[in-house]
Amino acid sequence: MKTFKKHLLLLALLAITVSVFSQENKTNQNLLYKTGNPTEWPLELDAVIAAPKNHKILLENDKVRVLEVTMAPGEKEALHHHRWPSVLYIQEADDFVDYDDDGNVIFDSRQIPEPLPMPYTMYKDPEAPHSVVNLSETKPIRLIRVEMKEAHANQNIAIIDGLYKAFAVGDIPTVLGAMEANIVWNEAESNSLADGNPYVGPDAVLNGVFARLGAEHEYFKLEDIKLHGMDNNRVLATLRYNAKVKETGKTYNAQVAHLWTLKEGKVSAFQQFLDTKKVAEAMEK
Repeated sequence: MKTFKKHLLLLALLAITVSVFSQENKTNQNLLYKTGNPTEWPLELDAVIAAPKNHKILLENDKVRVLEVTMAPGEKEALHHHRWPSVLYIQEADDFVDYDDDGNVIFDSRQIPEPLPMPYTMYKDPEAPHSVVNLSETKPIRLIRVEMKEAHANQNIAIIDGLYKAFAVGDIPTVLGAMEANIVWNEAESNSLADGNPYVGPDAVLNGVFARLGAEHEYFKLEDIKLHGMDNNRVLATLRYNAKVKETGKTYNAQVAHLWTLKEGKVSAFQQFLDTKKVAEAMEK
């Protein structure tokens, strides 16, 4: 029975839909934890930015961010989110309530069958905007949170992978929709399309790059695409262009690399590296 109760507790704290057993009336109460897409959460609500009093950075690099989290007795945190998965080492805590950004109760420690054993270590998925209230009048909440950025890098790769898949089927609106409004796009030097560098904004990319590629080529395929996670929200793609030029009838198979930079789930910059000699020879009459 104890094992079952611990499983229930873990599910509740892992921020998914849970069933909480009331000790008073023995009835079930479903609590829906509001999650969503971390790439859509406002940057200004990041825990360190929105609630700096409660979140102190102990260490940060490209792989992790380690936070010391403290709350005084009776204190309420400012609304904030955690966009990366985390491991929590809870050192001290009494009763508390967690609210989402609409003021709905996400979790109330008073509703769990047994008190949380201290210290307690657990894993949590990304947490949407929320705010915790320390209900204790005497005991602070103290914990160490290790946020794992590697999962965020994988998310960036998934975004770029989806972009290439959309391009392959001619879904240009989806490709453009993945770009920031002020994206900075650069074609490789010596590429004929580099005459408009830098292209700023999706419309400039559409008219200056995509439309011209379509007009100049009988077919233009991206092949052998391999994606590599990089530091600082960047993704490197290595691939080949397999294409046929309309005007000359010549084909080319050129080695190419794309360096994508993302910001909050959107592409903010693009840099192309290309074997421009092969392309120029195919274009030449």
